[in-house]
Amino acid sequence: MKSLIVLASMFVSASAFATTAVYHDYAQVLGAIKLDNACVTDSTVKSIHPVTVCTKMESTTVNSGSESGSHTEWTCVESKSKYLEYSRTFAKAICTKYAPINEAQSGECLQWGTKSETMPTTIKVRTEVTNGEVTSSKVTWFSFPTCN
Repeated sequence: MKSLIVLASMFVSASAFATTAVYHDYAQVLGAIKLDNACVTDSTVKSIHPVTVCTKMESTTVNSGSESGSHTEWTCVESKSKYLEYSRTFAKAICTKYAPINEAQSGECLQWGTKSETMPTTIKVRTEVTNGEVTSSKVTWFSFPTCN
């Protein structure tokens, strides 16, 4: 019975340290809007609820005069809650010229360009849960609601 209690407490404490990360290809479009706070129109993505954004930053020099040198750290000193709105259309980097297959580094991109794309209303999302040294991954589809 004691070993069962110890095992259960180890499981509970281990799951308390699990981290979850969500990945998708449209972070540049959503900006500071989280997936669960986003809705779409024909041309924009908007926040459903206000988002807290920093309106004023101040810099501080850290370790000035020491042997390791110094660096600047920035701190938000004023913030404001507001509704956000971004265009669904964005510039995507694409390879416009590849190295010939018979060269040593075949398939290497020799020239980059951009093309205009629009974020779809349904996107692929990968969720990773890390618990200690074990990471599990799950891919799902997420559909944005239409803004009212």
